[in-house]
Amino acid sequence: MKKILAVVLSATLLTLSTGACSDPTPPAAPTPVPPTITDTFTGTLTLAGNNSHPFTVSQVGGLRVSLTGVSPSAAVGIGVGTPSTATGTCTVLANMTAVLNPGVQMSGTATVTGTFCIAVFDVGNLVESVNYTITVLHS
Repeated sequence: MKKILAVVLSATLLTLSTGACSDPTPPAAPTPVPPTITDTFTGTLTLAGNNSHPFTVSQVGGLRVSLTGVSPSAAVGIGVGTPSTATGTCTVLANMTAVLNPGVQMSGTATVTGTFCIAVFDVGNLVESVNYTITVLHS
């Protein structure tokens, strides 16, 4: 009886120890949710200027950026990035030149939560300061 118990106990310990050493199963990636939070930022962009506006993403999901106002009319740069604590600016991850348009100019998916920022900057063609409104739709 002792030999059978010892064999069963050894087999059980072997099973437990090999199960503990196997690669863990990674957690499932979060399912992106539709954007439902709207942040609107306004400001004045000066010649060669660069303005930054922070916002917080609470859930992995869609991100849409629209330049909804610029006066006088001009093309400006818009970008999405992360705030730099060292410089107080936005470290841009993606950008483009935009003109006033009622539609979405930039879209994508925020794959992590946290603080992000929108940069609005002169692409080199401003001849005077402009007032702008930019809308960010996110989760």
